[in-house]
Amino acid sequence: MVLALLVTSTFVLSGCTGISGLTGCGEGYEEMYGGYDYVYDTKVVDDQNNLTVILELLNGGGGWLEESEVHEANQELWVGLDVKFSDGSVQNIAFRQTGWENYGDGHDGSYWATTLMMTSPENFCHNGCEEVRFSAGYQDGTIYHNGTCESSPWIDID
Repeated sequence: MVLALLVTSTFVLSGCTGISGLTGCGEGYEEMYGGYDYVYDTKVVDDQNNLTVILELLNGGGGWLEESEVHEANQELWVGLDVKFSDGSVQNIAFRQTGWENYGDGHDGSYWATTLMMTSPENFCHNGCEEVRFSAGYQDGTIYHNGTCESSPWIDID
């Protein structure tokens, strides 16, 4: 009984609560994990049916989104975007996918320091874009959505 109480209080104090706490997330996980978190700054469809998603990195060091010979850098982050349409179909969008304007806020768009923008080709949402699901990770872990244990929840488009 004493051992169970000690283990339980250790998890609660460190921010590891519930089943998700076993992976290092939960209330207070920032002190324990100290990793990457992102939020959606913008997720809108304009008058030309273009989808624009802008993401803000809340904490963490950022990283290279692609190889760069000019900056002699290797890719450190892997990002993608899923878009769910009104008919329930889903399209996966990769960084620098043909037709998309995607770039980070550093080193000619190849680096994500705080802001990452993804803009679709014209008329991409002509059949109705309903939700987006962003995913990002790096060699040693995952970038979580807004301090949660969820790395890529579905979010309604504004």
